[in-house]
Order: sequence, then C-alpha cells, then structure tokens
Amino acid sequence: MAEGPLVSTVILHWGDARVTQECVRSVLDSSHQNLDVVVVDNCPSSRAWNSPSEVARGVVYLQAQTNTGYCAGNNLGIRRAMQSEPAYILLLNNDTIVDRDLIRLCVEFLEIRSDVAVVTPKIYFYHRPDFINLAGGALDINTGEIVFFGGNQRDSAQFDTAREVTFATGCALFARSRALVQVGFFDEDLFCYGEDVDLSRRLLLAGMHVFYLPQARVWHRCASMSVDENLGLHTLPSPSTTYYLWRNRLHNLRRFAAAQRTRRYSRYVAAFLRKFASFALRHRRPRLCLAMILGARDAIAGRMGKRDYSVFDAPSTKGDLTDSRVSSGVGS
Repeated sequence: MAEGPLVSTVILHWGDARVTQECVRSVLDSSHQNLDVVVVDNCPSSRAWNSPSEVARGVVYLQAQTNTGYCAGNNLGIRRAMQSEPAYILLLNNDTIVDRDLIRLCVEFLEIRSDVAVVTPKIYFYHRPDFINLAGGALDINTGEIVFFGGNQRDSAQFDTAREVTFATGCALFARSRALVQVGFFDEDLFCYGEDVDLSRRLLLAGMHVFYLPQARVWHRCASMSVDENLGLHTLPSPSTTYYLWRNRLHNLRRFAAAQRTRRYSRYVAAFLRKFASFALRHRRPRLCLAMILGARDAIAGRMGKRDYSVFDAPSTKGDLTDSRVSSGVGS
C-alpha cells in the first residue's frame, strides 16, 4: 500500500512528445510513491502518445480536440486530478524534469508547515544546470510587477536558504489542493502568461503563504531563454509571446490597481516604451513592436482569450523564440 498523502501531478503537453514523456518519467520515478499523473494533451497535431496502450501506468491521459490554451488546459487537468481527492497538486510545464526527491521534500515540508499553501522549487536551466532559471520571486500585489530571484546566476549556494516569497511560477508549483479550491484555478481569460501572477495575488489576498524550498529542484528547458557564459541570459520573444505578455500585464494591472491608478499605469507605460524602443531601435524587430501595440490595445478593449493575428504566423526571425507556455497556450 502506498504511503503518505496522495499527490497528483498535472502536465500540459504541447510540441515534442519525447519532452513530455521525459517529464512524466521523472515524476513517476519519484521517491514519493503515492502519486498519479494527469497529462492533458493540447497538441492535436503531435500527440504525447500514439495510442492509449503506450501511456505509462499511473498516468491519466486526456486528449483535447483543439488547442484549449495554457490556462484552460491546466484547469481541465486540475479538475480531473481532484476526482482522486489528492492532498496536493503539482503543476509542471511539460518541458521540465523533476528531482527524484522533489515531491517527497515538498510533502514533508507542507505536512509540518500547515500555514504554507504553496511551495515553489529552485528551477535550473535544463541545458545549463549550473545556472539558475528562478529561485522564487516577489510580487507587488497592487501592480502585478515581479522581482525574479536568481535568474541567470550561476548556482553557488547563494539561494540555498528556504524562505517565504510572494510569487510562485506556474512552471513548477506545488500546492495544497484545498488552497486551489479556495482561491480558484487559472483565469482562462488570460489564455497564457500572467496566470501565475494572478494566482499568486489571489493566494496572498486570501492570507495564504508561499514558500521557496531550494532543496526541491527542477530543470527547465525554457526554450524562450538561452544562457551564454559570456553574455548571460539573452532572448528575443516571439510575437505571440510578446502579445500575451503585454496584454495580460495590462489586463492584470487594471484589476489589481484599486487605488493610485495613475501612478501604476505610468509605470506600465514607462516599461512599455522602454521595451518598444529596444525592439524598434536596438533589435529592429517591427513584428515585436506591432505585437506589443496589439496586446495593449486588446487589454484596453477587453479582448481576452486566444487571439489570432497574422503577425504571429509570419516566418520567425533568428533570435525570436517561443516557449512551451505560449505554444501550449496559443497554447509557466
């Protein structure tokens, strides 16, 4: 008989089936054995498995008929996972692999710390495991702005202290099931990006606590970012990534900013203009500039959910990258 509380892991598949299968295998190899895995296949053109007989034991496999988006796809998986009444839910990007002891360590921590609702692990770059992708973050509850800790820093134990934080990334989020039920799942209007900002804010407003646990480790392929040993982290997002980032940031800001809106909007505008100038003058990427304009326009007009624009489909320019969250959301 399996020991310990039940943990359900929800993984949203998009893209390379081998990547998702590697993620699933890493979860099933966990030292905590009382677990199940729900895979929501959001990629009709490239299924995670060719037939149900290939699906690993312990995996519930749900095939979406269309690309439902990052938020809706994960919500589908969470609702299915809840049918087993798990004590905990682990949300994972499909382009991650987890340390064998991640689930066990998160369970042990939350079993002791009943005041904590969510654990966020130390996340490394998959292809450069000596570099940190994310070591927790701080969220401004009023503006939705985030300070990311540890990003692109070589790991030298500088982020090895467990501590309370105020932002939990959707890339790898370990939560008490009842906490997600209480605050609600991902906001499907966002489609992709900004959903973890919104969720973190709702957790904080409900008086819940988020903790960074560095002993719990994840490796993230993180296709939208690359590490160069000399130049550091460098990336140019795809137009679709850019659109959802700036649209959802403004959409969240309009909901978050209950007071002092002028000051908070001015910060958004300043950041928008800086990035726009960088895309236009430094990188000479007019498609990214157009995507920013479309995103801000749609946020103001309240046009949410999935949006299709021709700028998204134009041939990629070298240096323009798309990560799995947008792919699975246009399609953490």
